[in-house]
Amino acid sequence: MANHNSHFDSVAIMAALPNHKFKSTRAVAADEYFGKSALSRWLMSFFFHAVLIKRNPDENDPSAIDLLDAELKNGKSLIIYPEGTRGTDGVMKDFKSGVAVLLKKNPQIPFVPVYLDGFGKVLPKNAYLIIPLVCKVRFGEPVYAKQGDVGEILDYVQSEVQKLQSPDARNNNHFELE
Repeated sequence: MANHNSHFDSVAIMAALPNHKFKSTRAVAADEYFGKSALSRWLMSFFFHAVLIKRNPDENDPSAIDLLDAELKNGKSLIIYPEGTRGTDGVMKDFKSGVAVLLKKNPQIPFVPVYLDGFGKVLPKNAYLIIPLVCKVRFGEPVYAKQGDVGEILDYVQSEVQKLQSPDARNNNHFELE
């Protein structure tokens, strides 16, 4: 579970994974964006083992929860951005409830909180050029969602990710002459 500010986020998380975890990890991404063409679908499948989710599914399509639940039940790990879309760098939006529903359905599966710092500046929303700046990926320890209703689980997941945000971290991309 990670905050989300850039299309570079999944690249950073996947690159940080140990080799033995790479093939069993799936990035969750928007079908409307990454499934536009056969080439982008193939690239997402090849590099990120992506599960593409339709934000507006057809009547006969399985729900996003059903698709992701099936991946978990098949022993796969998921990279999920509970904010639902890319936001502003350094600002976390409220998480959407789907992640809490998945955790409630799978209480035996821990989640790993992840905080991504600076990636919204490296590849901001609506940008096409990667800017080389200092970024950090902070992984928390695997934790099990506390039992409760969906709202309580959601609050817990968001607080675990927010704990990894360093409020006093200096901006490594701001330079001052002394």
